[in-house]
Amino acid sequence: MSSTLSMALRGLDHGDKKILRTRFIAIMSKATPDYNENLHEIVDVLIETNFPCVHVIDHPIFILMRNTLVDIFQKPADEFHLLYRIGELFSRMADYVDDKNIHLFQQLFTDATIIQCLIRELSSVSLTSHDSLISGIGHLIDTYRKFQRFRPDIQDNVILSSLIMPIVNFVKSAEYKTSFLRLSAKQDEITSFQKLILVTCPKYIVSFWCKRQPDVARAAAEETLSRSSDILKYFLPTIDGWKESVIWCMFYMVWLCQYSSDDCLLVDYSVQHTKLLDYVLKIVQGKKLLYLESQDPTSGNLQKRASELLCYATLYIYATTFLPELCQKLKEYNITSILLRLTKANYSKTQFHAYRILAVVLSSDDIKQLANAAQITTVFIFYLKESINLTSTRSRLMNLLLNLKNLSQHDEIKAEFGRQVEGLSLLIQCATESQFDPEKVQLCALEIIMSLTFNNEVEAWLRQNNIFVQYLQTLTSTSNAPYLQKVAGGILWRLYGKTEHEFQYDVMISYCHKDKHICHRIHEALNADKFRVWIDREEMHGSMMEVMADAIKQSRCVLICMSDNYYLSPYCQAEAKYAFEKRRCLIPIRVQSGYKADGWLAFITTCLKYVDFTKMDFDTAYTQVVSEIRHSKAGWKNSSVILSPSKMSEAPAMREGGLESTVASLQKRVELIDSDPRLTELDNEGDGTRENGQ
Repeated sequence: MSSTLSMALRGLDHGDKKILRTRFIAIMSKATPDYNENLHEIVDVLIETNFPCVHVIDHPIFILMRNTLVDIFQKPADEFHLLYRIGELFSRMADYVDDKNIHLFQQLFTDATIIQCLIRELSSVSLTSHDSLISGIGHLIDTYRKFQRFRPDIQDNVILSSLIMPIVNFVKSAEYKTSFLRLSAKQDEITSFQKLILVTCPKYIVSFWCKRQPDVARAAAEETLSRSSDILKYFLPTIDGWKESVIWCMFYMVWLCQYSSDDCLLVDYSVQHTKLLDYVLKIVQGKKLLYLESQDPTSGNLQKRASELLCYATLYIYATTFLPELCQKLKEYNITSILLRLTKANYSKTQFHAYRILAVVLSSDDIKQLANAAQITTVFIFYLKESINLTSTRSRLMNLLLNLKNLSQHDEIKAEFGRQVEGLSLLIQCATESQFDPEKVQLCALEIIMSLTFNNEVEAWLRQNNIFVQYLQTLTSTSNAPYLQKVAGGILWRLYGKTEHEFQYDVMISYCHKDKHICHRIHEALNADKFRVWIDREEMHGSMMEVMADAIKQSRCVLICMSDNYYLSPYCQAEAKYAFEKRRCLIPIRVQSGYKADGWLAFITTCLKYVDFTKMDFDTAYTQVVSEIRHSKAGWKNSSVILSPSKMSEAPAMREGGLESTVASLQKRVELIDSDPRLTELDNEGDGTRENGQ
């Protein structure tokens, strides 16, 4: 029968469903009473001929196969080889799943009985179980993974989703670590049980991205992270001698760690992630892994496994950058040279992840020293375009924009966007199209555009884009989203600007609202001491940039409240640079422990004394701030031309016919500011630490 069947199938067109159904009917009509014997032959031939059969998967012969699996599970007998072969056939068929036939897979496999059989077997399978039984379970789990992958709506099915937690619990069992540690340094092949618990089941878990994903990740996290550190500690000393089996299993273990590294889990398991990060950084420095990755991608499985492991190790490192203390740790490690090597990897995703880490950890000086600022920008533009066009990569789009928000602070990257205007068009697409989330995508894209307006070429290009300018004007007047109004107003202000005014305030506090606790305390203290202070405590929106500009022009001094948050905020950059351009007295204060001014912020605060609120008690630091404000005020009063704000009602500009006098006064003021040494030279008095442009 097998030879006849084989000949019949070899002569068929894979897409000829009608004839194929007829053949299957004929096969079943000639079957003997021992269906299992016939199924053995049918399954073997289908596997041998690699016949996909996906278009006829609803044929009774496949239902018979599924029911036979249930019988074998429920009535233990020496039929495990048939179970294994049917599972293998189903797994192969699932390789051909697509949107046209997915409903057929659902009909066949959304069966509570076979799911319950799998769950029961996972709770009892062990190293001593029959190899064919273990392999059969593995093939069936692979089948379920393949047809549900990238289909969260199907993963949400109550029957299908009941399989995920038993798989998680199986991987969390003590057998996982035991199986891993049993991998021999000379072991090229892994056992069927090791493949099930170290490869197949982890692969199923990391492909699970439906509504229950956060709960699944949390369920796996604690055991996964702690155990992975122990395993890496054991294997890392021999990293350059790892065989393919170790590299393969290590890849899925690192992928599980990455799966357990969303924002909440990074915080809740920060101790475990901190320890694990040290180990994963050693993986991406493994000489053998890097050598294998650099070889011809078609050279074999060993090269493929090494590339996969380096890719997901790099992705895990990127994931840790979302926890501030781990991000700071990466900056202190000075891993730029490692990342630059990974940007040349054969695997494009490894390159991408390395660039994403660079976007976070590179300082302005690092960017200036790189010869590939253009390449970094090109890669991000490529993945931005890809992520926009694919619905399945929307979460990556949000992270990508966050990376670009960091990168866009660097002048070299701004200049590249001025040259590679396709990137600007893509950002405008993200900012304006209704398909994108207003807060997570549109807002971030607009903030990046605002940062890029500090480049003259970008600014000129945007001014010529009338449709985008009209969109911004509409946002500022009609949008129901205050955060979009705010940034739209900021971009328009950057493009068109406003005019000068007289002083009305002693000091303006320029700060990021994420640092509001200390900044609001400074504001309250200044108010108590009768200083006239301008501060935005309510996160204004709409025409906010115009108000900020007026506040700067009406303030004698501007407190620059320095932190990473401040540096990364395009609004704060706009305020600080405008205050610098208007020659206001800048008083830098540090509100984040260990922060060193970088890039544009270093440029405008170089040679200025700053006050460190993180190294002194509040009262001591505040006293220094008051001293600086009063020192500045005394300087203005000593000028016979510059008017005290308290006397502004008596100024000629405020009296009828006093316009010419006001113009002359303003011109003289500019001359005096240009010559005032307090605004351009280091003040050597006082105890404040000095920035050195770092």
